[in-house]
Amino acid sequence: MNVSWAKVVLGFVVLCGLYHAAEYAVLRQSVVGFLTLQAVFFVFAWAVARWQDGPGIAAWGLDFRSGVLRHLMPGMLFGVALYGTTFAVSLWAGAETIKEVPPVSAMLGPLGLFVFGVFFSSFSEDVLTRGYVFGHLRGKIGGWTIVLVSSVIYLLNHIYRLGDGINVLLYLFLLGVLFAIPVMLTGRLWFTGGMHWAGNSMFYLTHEIVKTDNGALGISPNYILAAVTLAFVPIVFFYLRYSRLAAEPSDPAPA
Repeated sequence: MNVSWAKVVLGFVVLCGLYHAAEYAVLRQSVVGFLTLQAVFFVFAWAVARWQDGPGIAAWGLDFRSGVLRHLMPGMLFGVALYGTTFAVSLWAGAETIKEVPPVSAMLGPLGLFVFGVFFSSFSEDVLTRGYVFGHLRGKIGGWTIVLVSSVIYLLNHIYRLGDGINVLLYLFLLGVLFAIPVMLTGRLWFTGGMHWAGNSMFYLTHEIVKTDNGALGISPNYILAAVTLAFVPIVFFYLRYSRLAAEPSDPAPA
């Protein structure tokens, strides 16, 4: 997409504002406000792409060509594996202990609501920090450079976590790298979105529904998440690099 940088910046500011307005609605515990603003975000994501002479939402990697599930489902499995592995290692190493496991009947309602809501927030953040970035920088600078730019934007997008210490900044940046790699290789957001969505859901299950406490190890579980995320970077890269997913056409041409 060849548009002026003024349009690029303005489009990003608009989408960023809508994304954080929806996040603020969560802080205010307004479900209706959150869902409404998420819907408005995706409408504006389409409108901004058309204003910038793109093909609509597909400009940011959410195209609906065949194969959406072939991207989405493996991404979801990787997301569950990422956070499941982290949780298992944390328990094994003694960084965390399980304090309470509620009955399954008590888990289903809250987990279902969270999975539904986090679908929208995960994909809107992916559009903002990855799809939009790759949509404008692909072909202008190297792919790995875009990955780094996207990762920094993803880190900075967590405005409420920036003062939480180096352990949080480290795992957020590495998650940004991990989530950007599939976009670089496939040109689509579905694998990344599935990984992000399922990973958030797995984290909620293991840390909000299942109650945990700090263990005797004395190391923040965030460092374990960072280490596991770093280990997943080459796994995801080589899985996609040598799969049929990376070989599919990408970067839809502007309409």
